[in-house]
Amino acid sequence: MRSIRRTALSAAAVVLAITLTACSSGDDADGSKTEGAESQKTAQKSGGADGSDSKGEPGSAEAAGLDLNDLPDPMAAQDIPAAVEGDDDATMTVEFFALKRQGETVVGQFGFTVNSSSTEEDWLYGYLGDSGWDPFLVDSQNLRKHSVLKKSINRAQTEVQGPKFKPGETYYAFAVFAAPPPDVKEVEVSVVDGMNLVTGAQIS
Repeated sequence: MRSIRRTALSAAAVVLAITLTACSSGDDADGSKTEGAESQKTAQKSGGADGSDSKGEPGSAEAAGLDLNDLPDPMAAQDIPAAVEGDDDATMTVEFFALKRQGETVVGQFGFTVNSSSTEEDWLYGYLGDSGWDPFLVDSQNLRKHSVLKKSINRAQTEVQGPKFKPGETYYAFAVFAAPPPDVKEVEVSVVDGMNLVTGAQIS
């Protein structure tokens, strides 16, 4: 298994994330009406609203736009607790692979691998337990929070109740966000509850 590279969560990042979460609900509701609408139109026209070319079974590397034969090193990875019946020590390795700009959107690519002696399969939703998978980007340059475009675009995020998978298997996923301005080259990423905020994430 790859070595786990933990990204430190600085006090400034915590303050920024809390501040943006507290004040960006209006930003998401109002400012993203225009930005989100344009992003949705672009994604729908390009057929890339799902972050892939719509091939492969949900949860597969192909469906997430990744190539198993040429899998990139993750930008960040961390073990978080996993909810597995009968195994209180179970963990989940969460990997954040890339952010790819596609017109008016940015597509994030992720991997989830459960570490447990259990052989029972479950949904990602089940393994996450009380944690949720509601990723977002923080554009600290413009003080903007970018949530997943999931209210108006079909398949803007891999389902947490997609195909079940077993410990030791990796469930690959994508999420589509409204893109920050072209001059923004890096952002902070909140991948999943329980994982440190990823800072300095490059947009390719």
